[in-house]
Order: sequence, then structure tokens, then C-alpha cells
Amino acid sequence: MLDIEDIRYKTIKLSCESKAGHLAPSLSCLEILTTLFNDYLNYNTNNAKDNSRDRLVFSKGHGAYAYYVILNELGFLPSHELKNFYNGSSIKGCLTQNLDYMIEASTGSLGHGLPIAVGMAQAFKMQNMTNKVVCIVGDGEMQEGSNFEALNIASKYKLDNLLVIIDANTLQAMSKVSDVGLSNPQLSNVLKSYPCSFSKINGHSIKELKESFDNFFNKSNDNFSVLFCDTVKGKGLDFMENSIKHHFRCPTEDGYILKENDE
Repeated sequence: MLDIEDIRYKTIKLSCESKAGHLAPSLSCLEILTTLFNDYLNYNTNNAKDNSRDRLVFSKGHGAYAYYVILNELGFLPSHELKNFYNGSSIKGCLTQNLDYMIEASTGSLGHGLPIAVGMAQAFKMQNMTNKVVCIVGDGEMQEGSNFEALNIASKYKLDNLLVIIDANTLQAMSKVSDVGLSNPQLSNVLKSYPCSFSKINGHSIKELKESFDNFFNKSNDNFSVLFCDTVKGKGLDFMENSIKHHFRCPTEDGYILKENDE
């Protein structure tokens, strides 16, 4: 069983030891990822390529540090890849597909993950397979038009095996989402207009996450599902929370020292 605070500590440690940025966007989706892997996603720890596995497409590929830590904890990602992160490792600051590690798609370029996930979900439906597809998308990333083309297809083909999770931390790169495109209330209204199962929750509440995941994984739906998660960028480090400048900034640049008793 993955422990959320242990995953948070190891995610922060990965950034501090490698001097890698993009820690803040990795922390906003930590509870989402941990809850999915603990209780809902179907996967085989002995076979990363098991055809019966559910697919997780992590579209906001720049916020992948907690994802890497979880894959390592589960035995998919070798420890040497984390040890050498940013120093010769095959894993990068943004996700590169590696099916041996159960990394399903390359998503460094935003707006590609959801179209890939829709294709996967449609393929499973065409083959009468029961696999679920979960796609985690950033709220700033939802400014990419490719995402709405993908949602139109998901709606047309009634992809009830697809769950789209919006990591809505209100910030993108060096701006507020609302200063560049739709505000999150506006974006949620747009998404609610689709014939989908829509929920808006606190993305750091395990209770709310489980209630919403239960509705997707354990109940039947008529079409795809959208889970709009209000989150905090940099969650768990006070000086990074909701900080625009920390989109790509390692906490050691602020004099932060990670102590073993922080575990």
C-alpha cells in the first residue's frame, strides 16, 4: 500500500537531489495518483505489459515526479533511474513512453495525452475489452484545442471506459490560468455541457476522490466521465504553494534543506 506522505517526501527528495524543477506541478496531483494506484487501477506488478491492465495516460507530462516515485515503489521503474535522474537516466523531465516501466505515452508536448487516451478507449471498445483508460490533464493544458476535438470523439462514441481528470491548480508555467484562457469556473461549465458524468471535488481529499472513482470504476455510465479536481500547486511545501515562480524551480534554490525526519 502506497503511503501518501512517504510518496510526497520521496517526490520532494527526487527534485532536491537531482536539482530538477517541475516539482510544484508534481505535488498537485499526488493524492490523485496515489489513490488511483492503491485502490482502483488494474495492473500486474509482475508484468508491466499485461494486456488486461488499465491504462493511465499522464498528459501533464511535466508534472511526473510523483508518478516516477510511485512506479518505482511498485517495482516497475528501477531505482537506478531515479538515482540518475537528470544525470544520464532514461527518464526525463517530461514523460517518454516506456512500456517496460508502464509509462504508456510520451506527453512532454501538451495536448497530446487526451487524444491518445481517447484512441485507447475506443480501441478497447472495438475489441469488446473491459480495460479502463484514465487521463490526467492540467487545467492550463485544456487551452489546447486538440483536447476538445478528443472530447467530441469521446462523446460521439460514448466512451464510458474513459475517465478524464483535470488537475485544476489554477496556474500554468509563469501565469495564472485565468490570465491566459478560461478561468476554472468557466472551464468546468464548458466540460459540464458534454453528455458526460461530471464531478467537481477537492483533489486532495481522499474521501472525495474515492467517492468519485467508485462512480467510474464500480458503476456503469452512459458516456465518458470528467473529474474536475481543485488542487494546490506545490501542495505540501508552504513556500511553493500557489506560487507562480515555482512552476520550474527546485526548492533548494530557496535554501530549502530536506531532512530525514521530514518523512
